[in-house]
Amino acid sequence: MKDFDVIVIGSGPGGYKVSKLLIQKGLKVCLVEKDLFGGVCLNRGCIPKDFLYSIASSYSIVEKIFKKDRPPITWEEAINKSQERINLLRKTAKDFLEKRGLVIIEGEAKLVDKKVIKVGKHYLRGKYIVLACGSKQKEKGISPEDILSGKVKLGRRVLIKGEGATACEIAFLLNFFGFEVILSIKEKLLSSISQIPEVFSDKLEAFFEELGIEIMHNYFDHVDTVITATGRKPNLSPHLFPEVKMKSNGFVEVDDFLETNIPGVYAVGDLVPPMGASYAFEKARVVFHNIVYGKSKKFNPARVPVIISSAYEVGFVGDKEKAVKYDYKALTINPKNFMRMDRGIVKVGYDSSGKPVFLCALGFGVSEIINTFAARLGYSFSHPSYAEILDEIT
Repeated sequence: MKDFDVIVIGSGPGGYKVSKLLIQKGLKVCLVEKDLFGGVCLNRGCIPKDFLYSIASSYSIVEKIFKKDRPPITWEEAINKSQERINLLRKTAKDFLEKRGLVIIEGEAKLVDKKVIKVGKHYLRGKYIVLACGSKQKEKGISPEDILSGKVKLGRRVLIKGEGATACEIAFLLNFFGFEVILSIKEKLLSSISQIPEVFSDKLEAFFEELGIEIMHNYFDHVDTVITATGRKPNLSPHLFPEVKMKSNGFVEVDDFLETNIPGVYAVGDLVPPMGASYAFEKARVVFHNIVYGKSKKFNPARVPVIISSAYEVGFVGDKEKAVKYDYKALTINPKNFMRMDRGIVKVGYDSSGKPVFLCALGFGVSEIINTFAARLGYSFSHPSYAEILDEIT
């Protein structure tokens, strides 16, 4: 039996972040991972997606202004370069933590007692346990992660099932790289995200159509590849963690402090809604605080900026429920946006005292606006972003 202050199950954004914070405080931490270090986000999710988006968005603006053909970069070339960089980043991140004392054990974790984890022949006991097991695709089929990792070779005509954030992001990327793209939707684009107003969805849909992305309801015929982007579900196995209470939808039951029904056992990442890497980092900060300083910090999703990187960037931050009046601003009143021919818009919500408490924006590069607004409110930053380096130095 090996003893640790904290055992973390999963090395995605939540598991990685909480492990890093804890070892920096001098705690003895063991991280258990059964798959690639870094989880879906680093290897098949937001990091490769952001790399590809940086290529597509930069050239798209040039193409829009000068009406020039885009440079001859193929999807295969971009994917290969992305995976090359990810392999290096994975090794660098893993080495960084191990050199600072993190113990990493590969294998499947099983809770055999309230504070004891079994991994193969290893028995690990922790004063605290953090569940960060991530999520998996809801429906069968080719996933966005299969596409972003290069696992699946795409045909020329691609159908994407879904109208959420990931579907919109993948549609833009594939369209930029020359694929014929059809979005098969049931409702409106981004309709499941209450913080995004309908007028923003309409603008994104109009831009998609301008780019040649077809939007159709329940379409499935005459395509070469079908990508299922209809959402994800928590990846905690009940038979491996039978004592941990779960809801009928698979999410782990936690209190406001992210502690489960078992004292000292916390859950972060996609095991607790809302899903997403930016939320996972904030959940990790909450759990770190509650382990190190006592159970006193609550998780507040309003503190987390969310950015959807598509034909336009769309995002929000703040507490929409506190907003009683709103103001809209066209981005063309800003010289930088005007020069880039940006038709975007910003929506700001104010509380009863006139204080700004919520912001939603659509346009080119609006992640800068959203993260700046977040900083003004004393909140964290979106992931991945340049701004999140400030979380390391403040």
